[in-house]
Parts: sequence; structure tokens; C-alpha cells
Amino acid sequence: MKRILIILTLIGSGAAIFAAGVRYDAKIWRAVQTYDLVILSKNLDAHMRELVGVKCNFRGKDIRHMKPNWYESSIWAPNGGERGKFAHVSVMVSKADLAAFKSLPTDSSGTEITIYGRVEHDAQSNFSFLRLVGRNATTDSAGNATVTW
Repeated sequence: MKRILIILTLIGSGAAIFAAGVRYDAKIWRAVQTYDLVILSKNLDAHMRELVGVKCNFRGKDIRHMKPNWYESSIWAPNGGERGKFAHVSVMVSKADLAAFKSLPTDSSGTEITIYGRVEHDAQSNFSFLRLVGRNATTDSAGNATVTW
């Protein structure tokens, strides 16, 4: 029953889950903006419920099992204006996507990566985060996008 509810919720928001990834309608995908992690981290709450692309360089080493099918971690990028300083955003990764997330580099020498996710907020724990959906986006001739790892 929970799986059906989740799928209906995503379809209602313009997204559909397939074994190969998450599909977004052209209308939703046209609204996606890609942000530098440093900029997004300063005002994450202003983008609540938006699907966004985030440019980062590496993931955090710590991965915590927060909920039955969800893991919490972080993505990081160097703060361009300050040497040795980094910005980060907390992320939630589904159990199904955990292996792909773990394949991201954990050291700061990584090249720039674009990751897609929806900005969400857990009211119970007062916690804003990026729910990751994938790293690779392809569009069809109608403008619909499929995001995969």
C-alpha cells in the first residue's frame, strides 16, 4: 500500500518511477535549475519542493541509516572564495540508490558532478535536505526527462 501511495504521489507531481530511473514530464523538467552547492546551501529552504540540479565535488564519508529505506549523508563542494573551506548540503538517499551514491568520490580532489534531487523538509525533526533521484539526465524529443544513477 505504501508503494502505491508513493508512486501516485510522484505521478501527481509530474514524476514517474521506472526500473531504469525517474521520469519527469517536460513541464516539470523545463523548470529545473542547476545551482552551485555553495549558493544552494545558503538558502536551501527557499527552494522547498523544487526539483534542482546541484553541482558538487564529493560526498560525505558518513552514511547513516535514518529510516527503514532511507540513508542520510551529505554532498560537498569547495567554497570558491576561501581556500580550504567547503560548503555542504544534507541529502537523503533511498536504499535502492545507496550503492550508486557510494560510488561517488569521498575526497575533495574529485571533479565537478551534477546531482538531481528534490528539496524537502522533515517537520518532525526540523531537518531540510535534498532527496536525491539521480545523476544522469536524458531527455526525449518531447522534452520529458529520465534521471538515473
